[in-house]
Amino acid sequence: MLPLALSLLLLVSCTPKTKQTLLKRPNVVVIKEGNWLLSARDFAHLDSKAVSFGVYNLKRSEVELALKELLKKKEALKYAFMRMRMYEPLILPVLKEHNLPQELKYLPVVESMYNPFAVSRSGAAGIWQLMPTTARRYGLKVSREIDERFDPLKSTLAASRYLRDLFDEFKNLELVLAAYNCGEGCVKRRAKGDFWKNKNKLPAETRRYVPLFFAVLHIAKNPEKFGIEVPPAPSPPRRFTLKEKTPVDALLSLYRIKEETFRDLNPHIRGDTIPPGTNVYIEESKTALR
Repeated sequence: MLPLALSLLLLVSCTPKTKQTLLKRPNVVVIKEGNWLLSARDFAHLDSKAVSFGVYNLKRSEVELALKELLKKKEALKYAFMRMRMYEPLILPVLKEHNLPQELKYLPVVESMYNPFAVSRSGAAGIWQLMPTTARRYGLKVSREIDERFDPLKSTLAASRYLRDLFDEFKNLELVLAAYNCGEGCVKRRAKGDFWKNKNKLPAETRRYVPLFFAVLHIAKNPEKFGIEVPPAPSPPRRFTLKEKTPVDALLSLYRIKEETFRDLNPHIRGDTIPPGTNVYIEESKTALR
């Protein structure tokens, strides 16, 4: 995993809105005819952004349907974009380091609404919704003491390495997104090198997942146009890495913070003892006391 020298991690405390505003993808979607929400100019914008990573002709009913679905969740999107803005200084350098499209910063909106506490019914976790096997494959610790899928820095590094491997294999963003959702084997067997042509052979969730990404890409261009007023991002905490095994109680005492606050800022730390090499996040005001 490539190192990244960042002193700050932008992480929001776990408010009820953070925990409760996840994007739900229903199992059945009925396509209804109606007026397009996206104009020809809007689709031209999407096309111009997408050509840079090998995607063409996005004027599709699937993208329009995904947009309509997303706009039913404006409150969730509002806080997702707020958290995305907080994470951008972390995520963008990692994407650049791995030679990935910067637009992939929008992928956690589809995956988790940028909720660092998100856990799916299938066991995927964190803003990038990594499964345990994938996380371990890319060097993350997943145990009773520590689950680095919830560490936004380390999970971003792992997700970027995975996405880089998918790009090297599939060469096309639509197929990369599909593989990120249902797995490489699924896309190889069913998509046959063309997502749109063979999408009906893919799982229903994957068929919706790819258009959702492009719908998010469009909304993010101008959230206010769709009545989404994004709040200012909270102040970021300080990140540091422990060199030796440390009891959680020792840090609580050292920085004079409540355990609830500590757990909100460090969802990846699950036990009472913190293993060496673990990232720890503390409010900037508390670190100034040391």
